[in-house]
Amino acid sequence: MTESTPGEVVIVRDTERESLWFLGDLVEIIVDGSKTGGRLTVAMHHARPSSQPPLHEHDAEDEIFFILEGEITYWAQGITATLGAGDFILLPKDVPHSFQVSPDREARWLVILAPSGFEDFLREASDPAGHRGLPEDFTMTPEIESRLMTAAETAGITILGPPGTRPS
Repeated sequence: MTESTPGEVVIVRDTERESLWFLGDLVEIIVDGSKTGGRLTVAMHHARPSSQPPLHEHDAEDEIFFILEGEITYWAQGITATLGAGDFILLPKDVPHSFQVSPDREARWLVILAPSGFEDFLREASDPAGHRGLPEDFTMTPEIESRLMTAAETAGITILGPPGTRPS
């Protein structure tokens, strides 16, 4: 991707996405801060059944999810919401949250973060994808967990509990 300045139209072709394997899922960075003048990051997330991140909060970014396929349950601010295709959720910065993909099927969603910067976390915590699909298998190892924690700390993401932990 080439740099862009604010006020310019930005076009990103399907073949220009940066594909990463993040915790057993495929994340494709569609547009990052270099293209949006730091205003936002947009990524496509394709997750395996039961995929879930650790309980966490973002110190700098609001996080928006728009569900394309599958079903995902979100937990934040005392709310439990199960969302499906066409549904939207905004998780403001500094709000502890987690989510889990339904155990029955994969899910795909757009994630938009404003301002940008989340892409740096993804790049540090992920591996380049060998193909544009889910990896064959995934096992959380101490090395992956250490890399995740280091990337989160650098990016201003506070990990509050392991996967499966819900906000109080």
